[in-house]
Order: sequence, then structure tokens, then C-alpha cells
Amino acid sequence: MAYSKTENKDESGKDAGLEQVIIWLREDLIGELEAINQYQAHIDRIDNEEVRELLEHIRDDEKEHVAEITHLLARIDVIQREKFAEDHTMAQEDRVVSGSSSDADEKVATIGNLFGKK
Repeated sequence: MAYSKTENKDESGKDAGLEQVIIWLREDLIGELEAINQYQAHIDRIDNEEVRELLEHIRDDEKEHVAEITHLLARIDVIQREKFAEDHTMAQEDRVVSGSSSDADEKVATIGNLFGKK
């Protein structure tokens, strides 16, 4: 899902706030997950090996995007990071966020450091 530069700005021309960026990232995550399902549905119905291999590669790229967006959300959304850290369905070392508050706090992104500024 793409947004134009003008959609990042409000009526006064200011950049979107972090909450709006988080909303867009969640929407992007939905789009990536839907794409994975669509590619998989097509892969399951195609016999041509060349086409299947290409679609499998693209599907796996989409999975990488899901991981990247999920990790970014874990860094910039404090509540989401806490929920990942509390995940009781897997071992702590396998979680998106380890639960170490000092490590996690150091990785918290702000709008400034997202764009290379502290």
C-alpha cells in the first residue's frame, strides 16, 4: 500500500505524527499478510514450475516485509513492544522483543531517529 508524500502531511503541511505512522504501518502489515495469502492461493493452483517458483519467491519477500514491519512496530509502539515481551506462547529468546526493558528502551525509535536524527 503506497501513500503519496502529500498524504503524510496535514492541512497545515506538517509531517504526520508517530500515531499516524503507526496506523499506516498496521495497514501496510494487513496488506502484506493479504498478499502472502493471495500468492499462496495461486501457488497451490498452478502446475507450471517456473511460475510457481517465481510466486514462491515473491511470497517469501512478502513474509520478510511482515517481519520488518512487525519489528519496526515493536520498536516504535510501546504497548505493542510490551505485548511482544509478554508473549507466553514462545520462549523468551524467540520473541520479537526479548523483554529486557533496558535493551528495548535503547531501541525505541522516534520520528527523529527514524529519519536519521536524534
